[in-house]
Amino acid sequence: MKSLSLVPSISERFKELEEKTGHPKVYFFLGAVFLIASFILGFGGLKLVTDLVGFLYPAYMSFKSMESSPKAVPDDATQWLTYWVIFSSLSVTEGLFTFIVKLIPFYYGLKMGLIIWLYHPKTTGAEVLYNQVVRPKILPHLEAAKKSE
Repeated sequence: MKSLSLVPSISERFKELEEKTGHPKVYFFLGAVFLIASFILGFGGLKLVTDLVGFLYPAYMSFKSMESSPKAVPDDATQWLTYWVIFSSLSVTEGLFTFIVKLIPFYYGLKMGLIIWLYHPKTTGAEVLYNQVVRPKILPHLEAAKKSE
């Protein structure tokens, strides 16, 4: 198996293309971004794009949060656990009520904005939504379950 250090980086590949063709490497980079975006949009549509926006950055930040202090619970772990609860709830709801996608104009654009609001560090929308909507609905059931044990 080859070592990763032996494989040329993407930046080096763009530099080689620039030297061979005489065109700036930024053109090749933009072309690659366009091809990848076209592939994702063409094969998965806006749903895949929205799901990637809702998954990639939060997954990275969750991993980063878990690895920052493996023995103790980091401060931002609550934000990411809350985000995943809300994001999962939205995904399940969307799966159950598929007609909503057709009824709401620009559904995926709105959903993408909502997802970014949920995980953005300045808004922490997931915590807001959890504390104002989800928690008041679920907490009474959890307390009732505790009493019946």
